Amino acid sequence: MLATVEKSYKLKTFVAIQHSFDGNKDNSHVHTVEINCNIKTTEEIIDYRLTESLIGSCVSKYENKYLNDFDDFKDDATIEHFGEVLCSEIDHELVQNGYSMNRFEIGETPLRVYVITDELRD
Repeated sequence: MLATVEKSYKLKTFVAIQHSFDGNKDNSHVHTVEINCNIKTTEEIIDYRLTESLIGSCVSKYENKYLNDFDDFKDDATIEHFGEVLCSEIDHELVQNGYSMNRFEIGETPLRVYVITDELRD
């Protein structure tokens, strides 16, 4: 039996987004990004249906959408900023349902991954 340790589950999803760095839709391009959320738990097993549904509801509103059309991304439509906004949205939903996230990753390739860790809530 393990001593008291912090446990987490890594849930993975993908989302296709469009953006442009200059706000010009003619210069938009598509990325399929991988999103990994480490969900902290003290339970033996998490409620996958609930946690995957919460993550999915946050991600789905951006699926195949032009990020620059959203107010949060008008001035900064980078994948890093998208990750920060999405991390905050997902963490908020998880906390509202009794879970929390200790690590968030977003990347378009395994060689380029943006990571947010430690205390996610200020």
